[in-house]
Amino acid sequence: MGSTLGKIARRVVAVGRRQSASATAASLGVLLLVGAALGNGIARTAVDVSDGMTWLGDDERGEVVQVNPSSGKPQTRLQVSGGDAQLEIAQSDDRLIVLDRRTGQITVVDLATLLASGRRQAPVGQSPKVLIVDDRIHVVDRDAGTVHNVDPVTLADVGEPWRVGRPLADVVADDRGVVWAVDHGGNLHALEWAEDAHKFRRLSNRPVPGAGPRTALVPHERGVTLLGLEGGVVVRDGTTRDLTLGTDSLSGEVLAAQTSPPGLVPAAVPDAGAVVLVSDDDVVRVDMGQYGCARPGRPAVFRDRVYVPCRGAGKVVVLDRSGKRGSQDVPAPGDDPELVFDDGKLFINTPGASNGVIVDTDGRTKDVVIRSPELPVTDPDRSPIPSVPSPPPPRPDPPTRDDRRPGGPDPTTTTDAPVTTTPSAGVKGVAPGRPPGVTVNQVSNDGSTVVVRVTWGAAPDNGEAVSGYSVTATGGFSGGTKSTRVAGTSADLSLPCAGGAFCASGRLDVSVTAYNRLGSGEAATASFSVRPPVVATTTQPQPTTTTTTPPPPPPTTTTTTTPPPPPSLPTAGAVVISSVGATGDVFSRIINTSPPADWANHSGTCEVVNITYSTSVPIACGGGSVEIYVDIGTNRIVVRAHAGGQSVDSYARSVIVRDLEPEPCGGGRICQPRSAPRADAAPMASGGLALLAAAWLLGLRNRKRPEDER
Repeated sequence: MGSTLGKIARRVVAVGRRQSASATAASLGVLLLVGAALGNGIARTAVDVSDGMTWLGDDERGEVVQVNPSSGKPQTRLQVSGGDAQLEIAQSDDRLIVLDRRTGQITVVDLATLLASGRRQAPVGQSPKVLIVDDRIHVVDRDAGTVHNVDPVTLADVGEPWRVGRPLADVVADDRGVVWAVDHGGNLHALEWAEDAHKFRRLSNRPVPGAGPRTALVPHERGVTLLGLEGGVVVRDGTTRDLTLGTDSLSGEVLAAQTSPPGLVPAAVPDAGAVVLVSDDDVVRVDMGQYGCARPGRPAVFRDRVYVPCRGAGKVVVLDRSGKRGSQDVPAPGDDPELVFDDGKLFINTPGASNGVIVDTDGRTKDVVIRSPELPVTDPDRSPIPSVPSPPPPRPDPPTRDDRRPGGPDPTTTTDAPVTTTPSAGVKGVAPGRPPGVTVNQVSNDGSTVVVRVTWGAAPDNGEAVSGYSVTATGGFSGGTKSTRVAGTSADLSLPCAGGAFCASGRLDVSVTAYNRLGSGEAATASFSVRPPVVATTTQPQPTTTTTTPPPPPPTTTTTTTPPPPPSLPTAGAVVISSVGATGDVFSRIINTSPPADWANHSGTCEVVNITYSTSVPIACGGGSVEIYVDIGTNRIVVRAHAGGQSVDSYARSVIVRDLEPEPCGGGRICQPRSAPRADAAPMASGGLALLAAAWLLGLRNRKRPEDER
């Protein structure tokens, strides 16, 4: 719906210069009323209209960077994955979807809040693909031969997936929303999502002799071009000028353009050192060796030119429609450049490089900064900023009275205690973030005092230097609470426990909070079970009296059995939760885990814990899926590993539950959630009525104006 209103808004802007003021006001008034009636505010519509920003990937640091083409500087850094990632980005005007092929994790980020609203686990490698089709998102698994329609907020399945029964070579979507898929058997399928039936409807199924596992598809505004270069076939289907052409066969991977006009379709074959152009009704093969580009990468069409990145050469070659050099080569800031086309601009980005290049519409280039160490990194899993109610109006001053009797209070003084406010955690320039990887280890236990060492990682400073950390331990020891403040990332706590059960097997809960001059951030927690003290036992031999001297006894052999050490704990703060899925119940979620090696091989026990509501569910340390309770708001979910009376937590995943009820549909399927009523619907409706009234008054004034004044 957002993109639909966005298109209407663009039409209003486009024709506004040719219409009278009254007509323009009326058009905008209708737009506002439609937005209010449909629950889509003008703020959301403004987001849907292109914001002019582009997201680029930084694989080396696992970040995506928002770049402003006008200033040539980065605006935002988001940490979406670990280092040495393989990121692919799909972006629209209101959401960002990042696929890490190294881990298979798909993350969707709401660009209005820069918060991760959902994640989904996909296979590792080249099999998965993400398509943004109007307001819908489709997730493709090429090896499994499936296309899933997913919720754009949570990435959970919506309705039934389409299954072809064999692997898919490629899947794309044209600008009309038609999904085109070609399978390994050479069949070209056209699909569309049927909202009423909650499943894909197949529009056509066309066998293409010569197409196969390496076939690539290039979508257009309408229709698609199939490049079956291994079989020497090119097919244009669904356009106003469909055709079938034969060409020389080329073996190897085919890297086709992400999109193009139907009359100019490029694809690179790196193993052959060639680029194939479908130019109007002809197929042209270009030997890129003549341009010093032995291994061409995925090309792009920009302003009727074909831009070809050259792997290992640090440049981009520009071709015209005939395959000849179209202009001078563009130097790239790195050996393996990639092309990103967004908002009518062409970006040359080399993952890991500090700079990139923007190509203007006239072919001129401009440098853009991608890496900026002074720009703070934003965590998309941070807690959302809570809404703060307006402060109450000040109380009226109390009536003055002369209370100057001996011992009475001075009327000029007040006895009210000062009020201390703590800024919200996770806000740039306010309080620090949550310290990662809190770990508790037992140093000693002599039966009267337990000494533990608490360690953690440095908390995000959020734009203001961290002053120190507050560490608090609670349990059944004497006093029940022990706190300290330190400047570093570790602290030792001595807990007196003489005469109590805590020394033997007590439970200790620890919280660590970072603070600065503006306040304290969100606390990180960990739990620990005390190991009992080791008491040495000495046995004294009893004297023996006898009148006969016995022969000397054989030497006594003493065997000491040392108990095996407890299993070591895996690394605290590791990313173990791979994705969070919906169950159909707003108060539960499916937690899927894909642990790293030390977690997967852990010989102790593991559990999934909702830290916010203190609920837990056992899970295999080697990975799996469990269902856990959640509630409205932000839920912090971790995987907790136990061994030898100690425990560590994984990296916490924030699960945000909105107060929306899923709309049921037949067969037990989960359909799109109903939109919650917006708080600004009434002001929008009022604004729409006001504009309609203005249009009527302007029209009335025009009708009353004498003809000679017009």
